[in-house]
Amino acid sequence: MTELRNSFVEAVISDVSPSPEVTKNFLEYSDNGRAAIDVLLMQLYLAVQLPDEEIERVIGLFDEDGSWRDINYADQSRGGWDATLHTTRIYALAKAYSLPQGRWYKDKTLEEVLHKAFCWWFRNKPQNPNWWHSEIGIPKKLAAAMVLFKDEMTEEERAGILEVLSKSKFGRTGQNKVWLAGNQLMKAIIIDDRELALEARKQILEELVISKDEGIQSDWSFHQHGPQMQFGNYGLAFADGMSFWARVFQGTGYAIEEEKMSILENFILEGLARTIWNGVMDPSACGRQLHIQGLRGKAYAFAVVASNMAALGRPKSPEFAQIALQNLQPELYENRLTGPKYFDKSDYGVYRARDWYTSVRMHSLRTIGFEFINGENKLANFSADGVLLTMTDGNEYEDIFPYWDWRMLPGSTTYEDGLPIKYEKKESARKNRSRHVAGLEAESCMVTTMELNRDGLNGFKSVFFFSDLVVNMGSDIRSSRPEISRIITTVEQNNLRGEVASGDNWAWHDGKGYISLDGEPISVAGEFRSGTWEDMAPVYKGRTDSGYVFKAWFEHPVSDTSSYAYAIAPGLTERELRALAERTTAENSAAGAINNRRSGFLKRKANVPHILRNDAYCQAVQYGNITAAVLHRAGTYDIAGQTVSSSSASIYLRIGNRTYTSP
Repeated sequence: MTELRNSFVEAVISDVSPSPEVTKNFLEYSDNGRAAIDVLLMQLYLAVQLPDEEIERVIGLFDEDGSWRDINYADQSRGGWDATLHTTRIYALAKAYSLPQGRWYKDKTLEEVLHKAFCWWFRNKPQNPNWWHSEIGIPKKLAAAMVLFKDEMTEEERAGILEVLSKSKFGRTGQNKVWLAGNQLMKAIIIDDRELALEARKQILEELVISKDEGIQSDWSFHQHGPQMQFGNYGLAFADGMSFWARVFQGTGYAIEEEKMSILENFILEGLARTIWNGVMDPSACGRQLHIQGLRGKAYAFAVVASNMAALGRPKSPEFAQIALQNLQPELYENRLTGPKYFDKSDYGVYRARDWYTSVRMHSLRTIGFEFINGENKLANFSADGVLLTMTDGNEYEDIFPYWDWRMLPGSTTYEDGLPIKYEKKESARKNRSRHVAGLEAESCMVTTMELNRDGLNGFKSVFFFSDLVVNMGSDIRSSRPEISRIITTVEQNNLRGEVASGDNWAWHDGKGYISLDGEPISVAGEFRSGTWEDMAPVYKGRTDSGYVFKAWFEHPVSDTSSYAYAIAPGLTERELRALAERTTAENSAAGAINNRRSGFLKRKANVPHILRNDAYCQAVQYGNITAAVLHRAGTYDIAGQTVSSSSASIYLRIGNRTYTSP
């Protein structure tokens, strides 16, 4: 057990931060996590060695009775429970106390603070109505701190920590099971119980499998609370815990088997890593946790995961090390993770170019689109209806959430019916009533499609991802509910930054261009909006925010069927976008007339997307030597001079002379 404890201490006292500036960010993001309900952000405080001035500040707030003056111990918030800061500080101070090369190593003043802080908690026993705190969160931090402080542990403290850990029994599923087992493993180290340690290790690693239920999926996404994508919440926490235990077990008799290490590496590299761009996590991957500075905080939390994996000294460790630094200091390290990735188990696709990122979030009868828990995420009703987010520098959606128009999320087709945005917790209300949601990735391309069937609004939505362009098409858009008074497809809505330029069929903002491909006018507006963070999480009660947003959208008739087709061109100047828009309009007008006569395909200049078809049967586009089509119904189709037959709905992709298909 001594070997295991030494390895644990070595892993805990490590410092992820490469610079004092990054350390300050860790503390700032953690403080915002404390003000929210985000465990991953809160524990960023524990990922670095605290600067001396922060330790002095914390000691200066300490009372002789063992409590801290700035903590509201009477707080009973189910999520962001203020009293947990007491245990976070104990853990952080124990880490400073245990660092041999640090100023505070075995410091007597710090030792006295720790004894008093431990005993205050054990004697007062603060409680919260949320089971998670007493069974997982509090034992997790206090047990880790006690492992570090074990040599100084008194009998009273030993009895106190065992009482706390008595509430953290083996059980539950997914990441909750891993947390509980981890708490028991720390208990084993404290009491020197090898059999308990082996059982805890066994239960931790039981979740390190590819699952058909909750946990890691075969496409490397992560599910929790049913068939629901949970990358930035439970998935990130899972990777954090597993990478830490892999580091603790490495080089001991508890080392993780190669097969399971391969699963962990693939989940992190082929799953989680795909969702983080230029130091921020994709908002669509964050689940219900859209918190202040949360996108950057989650990227930092992922950097902790990557750092743990880098420390293992395995063949992929250099790759993990580079990813960690790229997330912590994106201005210094380039993005090396490029290409398409479609997560078929989660109805979610990501396309990463060298200089830009885009993702599409969908849902079907197979998956749950979004989550409402503890009053969080109240405005999310449209957040999986084909939302298409595009980022270059990563600031596009930063902290936009309280004043975002949640009926006009980028890429979504939505409605207005005179009522507030629907907030219904039933699982059936959070699903799209269609199974025709799919994706296909091949070489440098990806195609996704979604039949939208929700609340009386129907349509087909397909997205075609190319190396320098994204085409989004919608067809057969219609309403069957008389209460619907407006139907909108939103091209973009992000933070307004700099000038906006637009014409009848194009718009340009923040280095990105948007071009209508079927001649329909794009509506454009810059708008000042305000809202409350409380809609994201109740803990933000009374906290408002405001800002300017850029909007671009299409209006659809309510009493007739309609369609849309547009391209997103990241990284263009206004002048370049104007030229591309002019060529695209001219060539699509000619191509459209030809296609309507069912003629063959005309060869045209490269780098201009041509709409071949966009209706309830087929959506197809040609771009250079690439032809891509979604067949919504079985049949035989003429796609750019090629006869394509399918016995069911499918995706067709031809790149040069190579053909790819997907049911």
